[in-house]
Amino acid sequence: MNWFDMSSALNRIQAFLNRWSALISNLDLNVKPSSMFECYSFISVVEAYSSCGFNVQRRGPSGQTVFKRSVAAFPHRFTYFVVSGHGITHEIRLNQGYKNADDVVFNLDITISNGADCLNKGKLESQNIFTFCECKHYRVFYPSTCANFLGLARIVMPDNILWKDPNNSSQHSYPPPALLVSGSASSYVHSMVSLIRKKRYHVRFFDNISPRGQTVMTLTSWITRLI
Repeated sequence: MNWFDMSSALNRIQAFLNRWSALISNLDLNVKPSSMFECYSFISVVEAYSSCGFNVQRRGPSGQTVFKRSVAAFPHRFTYFVVSGHGITHEIRLNQGYKNADDVVFNLDITISNGADCLNKGKLESQNIFTFCECKHYRVFYPSTCANFLGLARIVMPDNILWKDPNNSSQHSYPPPALLVSGSASSYVHSMVSLIRKKRYHVRFFDNISPRGQTVMTLTSWITRLI
């Protein structure tokens, strides 16, 4: 049995979107599993915000959900979400172009921005990023995957991923950048996590993000650190 069931993932996505009676126009069982996983993770992040009591608004094309399955094309042609509550507002987008403070442009799988309508010429900029997620569709992942993500996080959010005081858990007012993986962590990843904690990096790794796991509950615990 596949560790990530495409049919179950698509059903979970559609079940969440049914609240807007929005048909899915560009996602079916013929897409690559990695693309389905990205879309599933995207919707799961939004659903987790909803579970935390945030109001969720679907934005983008009227009457249909169009997933941005690559970095190409203008973001507003695709579906995104605005979540608001607890005195804060965020915009959640899939496959969003991001320009850091050094004008280097990256494609981030899932971005959560400060406020809404904050893109500049289709790009999210460093002053507006709240946090982000990267999605990897692997049956098993290893420390090298974690190291690659940590390197990206250090460039995307260089001033925000270090614990300045390891005894002060409230110093960060946002969820840490997160790596979402469909499969399981190898035994060596636990040593990598211990090393990252020792180095005081403020990042998270989540495995078994799939319809078979407790995805929304897992991501809710990641979000609730800020409310």
